[in-house]
Amino acid sequence: MNVLLHYTVGPALRERLTALPGLSVGFVAEGDDAALFAALPEVEVLWHVLQPCTAAMIATAPRLRLIQKIGVGVNTIDLEAARARGVAVCNLPGTNSRAVAEMALLLMLAALRRLPQFDAGLRAGVWATPPAVQDRLGELGGRTVGLVGFGA
Repeated sequence: MNVLLHYTVGPALRERLTALPGLSVGFVAEGDDAALFAALPEVEVLWHVLQPCTAAMIATAPRLRLIQKIGVGVNTIDLEAARARGVAVCNLPGTNSRAVAEMALLLMLAALRRLPQFDAGLRAGVWATPPAVQDRLGELGGRTVGLVGFGA
């Protein structure tokens, strides 16, 4: 089965995906429209991530049977064009729930520790922390931290 991942991947992911049995996985970086449209005529499955999957892409892929969104939404896929061609569309609900929860924690800690201010200062060549910033630093000790909505 010919699969195309329309996403910029690193070497480790490329190696893992090309080793999947029964699949011939190709890769086209997002933004490389010439390579994408050259590859589409042979594609049976399109693994779609971020760049919109347009009616033109679907029309260029006569063997296309499935558009698999590698993510939760299908708002970037032309669903009418897929339906008109009889192409199934799937997504991966919950696939990034853990990553989103971890990012929420990361952002809470960054705000609490004033990371953006320290980063901006460091990039401007300021090594000392102004007293006003030091006075507003927070720590988790003695606080309650909660996360509402982890996953589905």
